[in-house]
Amino acid sequence: MTREGTGIRLKLQVSKGFDLRFDQLSRLLDFGARWDAGPRIPRDEVTGGIGLSMGQAESVSSHGVGMGLIKLGTYRPTDFGWLVHAHDLFFDNLATLWVCHYLLGSNRRYVVWNRMTNAVLPGAVDPLTVQSAATAFQDLKARFSDKSVNEHVPKEIGSFFRAYTHQSFRHLHYLRETGDATYVLSESSAPVPPGAFLAILLIYRDRFHPGASGLEVPTICTADHSPGRLLHLDELKVRALLNQLHETGQLAIEAKADLDQVRFRPAQTWLTAIQTYYEQ
Repeated sequence: MTREGTGIRLKLQVSKGFDLRFDQLSRLLDFGARWDAGPRIPRDEVTGGIGLSMGQAESVSSHGVGMGLIKLGTYRPTDFGWLVHAHDLFFDNLATLWVCHYLLGSNRRYVVWNRMTNAVLPGAVDPLTVQSAATAFQDLKARFSDKSVNEHVPKEIGSFFRAYTHQSFRHLHYLRETGDATYVLSESSAPVPPGAFLAILLIYRDRFHPGASGLEVPTICTADHSPGRLLHLDELKVRALLNQLHETGQLAIEAKADLDQVRFRPAQTWLTAIQTYYEQ
């Protein structure tokens, strides 16, 4: 790991050498929710409790931390993790998957997943391979050793591609394998439930515009780390989702005079948004 000028500690690998497995993540969430012997679960209890090797358990936990489901260093659920445990333990709901996708992809700490969703895939003209995508990370050799970048980045990109084509993220239809291990963004991704989109909007606000009571619609559509960019939604789809949320009173669209923005309700959080979605 290393730090950028922003002070963010970068990690080349979320996967720690293992692919993202949502069935294993379900087991860890359930084990962590049932644990009642302290705030932190010892590693040997985790491996025995969910039937995985230490390396696999660390990988599952790392993915869970990146998706906001597991507390760092404890193996216990976060508030979001508790909601998923209660309402969607097996990750069958597209809303859960889209929120997990955004939480991981928009986190600049996880530099490979972040760049892939925010820059590499949106900017790609031709289908990508692991090797061609890896060229976008050569600047990291100024912060990591050449050996680390050359070894870990291609492995992590491969894990990223498999997560969206062979593991549960495939249900998002976000990425399409075109053959011969080449990949492109899909033009027909799975629908984003409005409640999930609201949660993602609020995560975006909290991470990149903290304290803002509203956001400009063009920013939501195309800005770095924006929901439109990371979910691969064009402006028409973004505005349709915003209109649905406006009609149900979950946010307000202000589109008069020179205004083209949305305004959030007071004290509205992304966790209350996703909880409301689950409980409807």
